[in-house]
Amino acid sequence: MSARFRRERISGAGGAFTLIEMLVSTAIVVVLLVLMISVVVQASAVWQRSSGTVEAFQSARLAYDVITRNLSQATLNTYLDYDSASAPTRYLRKSELALQSGPAGTGGLPGTPGTGQAFFFQAPLGYTTNATNYGGLEGLLSTCGYFVSFTTNNSIPAHVSPTENPFRYRLMQILVPTENNDIYKGNSGTAWFSAYTNTVRPVADNIIALIIRPQDPAATPPDIGTNYSYDTRKDALTSPQPNTAHQLPPVMQVTMVAIEEAAARRMEAGTSEPAVIAGALSGKFQMPSAYQSDLEALEARLNEARIPYRVFSSAVPIRESKWTK
Repeated sequence: MSARFRRERISGAGGAFTLIEMLVSTAIVVVLLVLMISVVVQASAVWQRSSGTVEAFQSARLAYDVITRNLSQATLNTYLDYDSASAPTRYLRKSELALQSGPAGTGGLPGTPGTGQAFFFQAPLGYTTNATNYGGLEGLLSTCGYFVSFTTNNSIPAHVSPTENPFRYRLMQILVPTENNDIYKGNSGTAWFSAYTNTVRPVADNIIALIIRPQDPAATPPDIGTNYSYDTRKDALTSPQPNTAHQLPPVMQVTMVAIEEAAARRMEAGTSEPAVIAGALSGKFQMPSAYQSDLEALEARLNEARIPYRVFSSAVPIRESKWTK
């Protein structure tokens, strides 16, 4: 064999890949593909979680905006009149309208106990189902109310499978069209809103708490009363009248706590409240003086249980309030 032939053969052999080199390169490519797929899967999972979270809490934000906007328009149309038409002795504040707030699920108030407060009021929302006769009259009075209830969605047809309509903590709204608003009939009972419970509809899912704090910012502490209750008709005929009689509070602090749907599905217990949520809410939001510590304790329990949540809170000035002491 000539030297020239050997040189060409050696040169040609040096330009090819050996079996070991092919196996190593293939392994590297496989590792890179696995890493890329892992990154894509993780990014997709993060995107899906973020998308679900944004969508869930966006619904809660919209519901919260509706509550605060409607509540800011609450009115009483308070006036002064004699205590008796036949034998008057003094002037009293009077009103045919009312505002009431108190612990949900107790004292004739609807809702699930432990979820905060239920509250009801009158406001010029202009809501009507008879547009022919009342359409365009934007200042018409309607009864409006909100509370949290652990229930199914009553707006879903009955033939829908229970698995498609599970029990959830839901923010419920009562909104009475002006033509059905019969508060002027003189019903002075504490449950003047009970006739409207057939108008209840959910406005947001996975709202586990709604806390309503009537406040006077000029007072220290600002909370009106020693509990969260407020009733413009309570003891309105006593002498002297309480400050709350036929008067709107200057401010209502509204706090709402929402959780993720994924967490709600994870904790499903049929018709029973999830033990984690019920335990976290137990004993909370009964005294305004403990509001901050109660909220922090609730957040700590939700964090411990790895339940994503959002807290919405703001002070809502009542524009029609003419608070006097």
